[in-house]
Amino acid sequence: MKIYSPCRLSCLCILLALLLSVASAHAAEKHSAVAFLPFTVNASKDMSYLRDGLGEMLASRLAAEAGVVAVDKKTVDAAVGAGGKVDPNQVAALAGKMGADYLLYGSVTSLGGGMSFDARVYSAATKSSETFYATAAKEGEMMTAIDNLAWSVLEKTFGKKRPGGGAAPAAAVAGAESGALQTAHPDRTFRATAGLGNSSLLWSEGSSQFFKTRNVPLSLEAMAIGDLFGDGALEVVMADREKVVVYKLNEGRLVEFAQIKPLARYKIHAVNVADLNGNGKAEIYISAADPTMPGSMAVEWNGKEFATLFDDARYYIRPVKVPGLGMVLAGQKAGTEGVAISGPIYILTQEGSQLVGGERLPVPAGVNIFDFAFADLDGDGEWEVVVLDKWNKLVVMKQSGKVLWKSEERYGATKRFIGGKSAMQMMQQTGARRGATKEVDGDVLFEELYIPSRILVTDVDGDGVDDIIINANTPTWTSLVRSSQVFESGTMIGMKWNGAGLQELWRTRKVGGYVVDYDARSHHLPLKDGVEQLYVGVVAQGSFGDVLTADESMLLVYPLQFKAPEK
Repeated sequence: MKIYSPCRLSCLCILLALLLSVASAHAAEKHSAVAFLPFTVNASKDMSYLRDGLGEMLASRLAAEAGVVAVDKKTVDAAVGAGGKVDPNQVAALAGKMGADYLLYGSVTSLGGGMSFDARVYSAATKSSETFYATAAKEGEMMTAIDNLAWSVLEKTFGKKRPGGGAAPAAAVAGAESGALQTAHPDRTFRATAGLGNSSLLWSEGSSQFFKTRNVPLSLEAMAIGDLFGDGALEVVMADREKVVVYKLNEGRLVEFAQIKPLARYKIHAVNVADLNGNGKAEIYISAADPTMPGSMAVEWNGKEFATLFDDARYYIRPVKVPGLGMVLAGQKAGTEGVAISGPIYILTQEGSQLVGGERLPVPAGVNIFDFAFADLDGDGEWEVVVLDKWNKLVVMKQSGKVLWKSEERYGATKRFIGGKSAMQMMQQTGARRGATKEVDGDVLFEELYIPSRILVTDVDGDGVDDIIINANTPTWTSLVRSSQVFESGTMIGMKWNGAGLQELWRTRKVGGYVVDYDARSHHLPLKDGVEQLYVGVVAQGSFGDVLTADESMLLVYPLQFKAPEK
């Protein structure tokens, strides 16, 4: 019989303990249960195969590399329910219901020829979530992007090392650092010789991409940008119907900074940012209303918080650039006899915490506050009025109301509206359907009135003549109730006056989803190196045929730079 020395026996015990600890860790790792929930697919074409398929691909990779066990699909389907939508506030309950150590869920977005993958991993042990992101510049690179996404989860959540020294491909690293999807620039669809004379334009070779931020959990209703803190940097302001969220744009990532909420009875339909009091810090102007009247408000950063300048104001509001006056706050009151908005558009001044209407704006009769912009389209020093009419046709008028031109195409369609049935009317109708005896008032105080997209006026090419930037959304089907429409895709369009009408010069590639709102850097800060930046807010569109309301939004940023052709 061999007799081991105490020293050697001690070493063997230590080695055995180490082996047992490694085996225990490996066994525990193998038994980590991960529930792979259905991914939300935001695409204008049918990519529904990714809804469950992406989770299955990630489950296979994580099982092979980290030994995790996927929760049975039937268990997942039973817990998540029909539609597969995941409420971030319910993930802890979902994990407990399925007995999962981790939940993995997220979304896939297809736009501009590229794809982005936003994933979130919830840990039941720490009761916290981590976010992950990967992109593919084109559909053919999808598998590489999914592989990068899987390894990001494996490294951060399960402590595994990526093969090849742990380095991701250069393109993937760039995307991860900025949090942005880099993709192709707006299509070069210029018609430079069609009556534009010396205004012929070309894309600058120096600005060949746009980027997309990570998705945010917001059903976007309106957005704007501005320098809210007076530090020369732009903040992004995004709103749903209930609240306004201020984001800092940090290396391509939207980082939430603050929330502002109007009174609960009012729903938000427009948000604008402008420094109207000239103190170097832009204010946020929130136009909101219930079905019977407006209740708008404005806030400004006071160094500690967003302080209220006024609220519960009985005007629909927005800042407007007026010839000879510059930027002013304009307002219009609620209408009567079933009309949600009507009457003169006033220049508003603030007296204490109240808004007071003063001089009327010189706009043609029947034009509402959200329908128009002033622009000097031909450079003659006289301003025209550019209007979106109720059929979403673009109209150029003299201030007298004389029509100079009207488009054949439709632009600026949105889902946002004012008016409609009040909460009381909805309750009455619900009660009537359930057999209530109370008589239902079938009259709607205000008929629904849809608010078009903003008409951006900016001199992108630097020739001293105003250009128009506007959007166009393509519906998948037509509905009598526009708010229930599904917009299949959207695009941004640049236009210029050619002497006879507004002519399209360029348009971006179509993005899958609903282009909600947009703003231009030049409206708030001097252009950086002569490059205009167009910020576009998009609501993610579900898979083809999916008419559920999207609950994710994104921001696209286009650098726009033009130059005259060399002579």
